[in-house]
Amino acid sequence: MSAPTQSPTNLRNPRSPEKITKTLLACIVFAATFLDYWSYSRQFYSEPQAFRDVLAGTAAAPNQYRVGAIWLANFIATHGHVGLRHAMTLLDGLSGLLAVFLLYSLLRNSALYRTASNSLRWAGSAAFLAMTQFYLAWLIWYQRPETLPSAALVVAALWLLTPLPDASWPRPAWATFAGILLFSSAQGLVRADLAVAVNLGLLLVCLSGLKGFSLSRWTMAATALAGVLLSGGIQFYLMHVAYPHASYGSTPVFQLVLNVTDHLRIFPFLIFMLPWAWTMNFFIRRREALPGPSAALLGGSTIFLLLWCVVGKIDEVRIFLPFAVALIPATVQAAMQTATEDI
Repeated sequence: MSAPTQSPTNLRNPRSPEKITKTLLACIVFAATFLDYWSYSRQFYSEPQAFRDVLAGTAAAPNQYRVGAIWLANFIATHGHVGLRHAMTLLDGLSGLLAVFLLYSLLRNSALYRTASNSLRWAGSAAFLAMTQFYLAWLIWYQRPETLPSAALVVAALWLLTPLPDASWPRPAWATFAGILLFSSAQGLVRADLAVAVNLGLLLVCLSGLKGFSLSRWTMAATALAGVLLSGGIQFYLMHVAYPHASYGSTPVFQLVLNVTDHLRIFPFLIFMLPWAWTMNFFIRRREALPGPSAALLGGSTIFLLLWCVVGKIDEVRIFLPFAVALIPATVQAAMQTATEDI
């Protein structure tokens, strides 16, 4: 029996990977959300009043300061007449879908992807799927309801910072400015340290002279500074005005010594951070290949990494997941460029 041959039409118009990639991305998010739901359910069955202390304002720090996602989930649960665990799962699922589809659109609109061969696009899309699966697999490791909403907000900020490829449909400058401030406000209620780190990274990159943003460099720097003050101000209000009684209890605030000496913490940290370290190393060696928005996110992630190692438990890798997920297009583009150079 002879092997099937491709028609001339198929050779001229090879099938693109976008449709199947979007379908598989949805499947990955749905699978992660399914596991997410059962993890929430197990927690609620063992502790029926889980997360209610945050709503009541009696939770320990720093969880008491991360009220945004739980407030929104409680609003959905109250008005949708569903359980809080169902509302949290719904919020996680929608956040995950928003994050991965926005990120894939950023990859597809990048200059490297648009000028790549069809086979390299397939390879890049496959790498994108693999990285998404890798990071979402850590979602229920020390699960928290603010993780995926934070990822969606950080990705939305990255999307706002990136110029649209179609010059005939420019994004208004005021929309980017308002969007970054909205991100800083919302993220300030969900997890303010992420918003501060993103805006500091953006500010430093703008001051360094790197371009490629959706706004002019100095306008972008002013926006970032406003975002730092806004998100930092929200954190200050939550700590000193809204919940001044919240304490860390027996949990030490300074975690650096434990992070260095406890080998059980180091192992998951090294596994999770390997793609980030490879991406950082690639762009340090090839600075010209790094667009401004990705550089801002890498800079912000570095600031956040230092903060995490000092005052956070490094085995709780979901803390870094919003940055890790948002950097997937940068990692994939680095891999595509490496493959091109090797060829």
